[in-house]
Amino acid sequence: MDTQMHKLKQILIATLFLFISGFQPAKAQSVSISPSRLYYKVGMGEYKTQEINVTNNSTVRQSFTVLFSDFEPAGIEGKSRFMDAGESENSCSRWLSATPSFFEIEPGQTQKIQVLLQVPASPDANKVKWAAMRIKLTKEKKAPDSNDKNSIGMGVNETFQFVAHVFQTPPSVTLKSAEIESFKDLAAEGERARLLVMRIRNTGEAILDCASYLEFTNLQTGEEERIKPPYTYTLQFKYPNKLDSL
Repeated sequence: MDTQMHKLKQILIATLFLFISGFQPAKAQSVSISPSRLYYKVGMGEYKTQEINVTNNSTVRQSFTVLFSDFEPAGIEGKSRFMDAGESENSCSRWLSATPSFFEIEPGQTQKIQVLLQVPASPDANKVKWAAMRIKLTKEKKAPDSNDKNSIGMGVNETFQFVAHVFQTPPSVTLKSAEIESFKDLAAEGERARLLVMRIRNTGEAILDCASYLEFTNLQTGEEERIKPPYTYTLQFKYPNKLDSL
């Protein structure tokens, strides 16, 4: 019985340790990036460099590594799904490089990252492509205290990352068009709050920057009010019946 209680105590200590460690980075770190999206218009066989700024607003020095991967947006279905570089047919992650790809930032300082996009001279490059630039905190693994008899033989890597989305539209891609598939009120019967959902389908070849708004009219007074929903963009896909907006 005592042995079981000792094991249970170890499990509880480990669980509490992991729970606290999981929340420390978000509270202890204070880092920002700008901008969070890069838009390129590069022709086949050409290249272009843009810049991202990473600012350390914390009180300690931070180390970061830059990685590139693919992503597919889930649109209204949830969060974006990240994949290995080159896994997506819409990928441009292997065309990207960062200078520097590893760096340290002192408190209150800003690091400039040069993001180079080199587009190959191939037919596949004449399409809209996108990728994710992941700026990940690099931190040494913390080992348990060897002098603590109740410590568990494990370590925890405290880390977090920022993601900047990268979009490449060849200059030859100019067709932009879209259509509204549906506009519905999904609020439950009797509810005062309304839930209005609009589905938009990208029917063109380029990424669309959407700026929609709603206009309400009071039928009794004639008073009008215009409400601007959040900014979105809609990606172009091989299968036009698939909707994905961020």
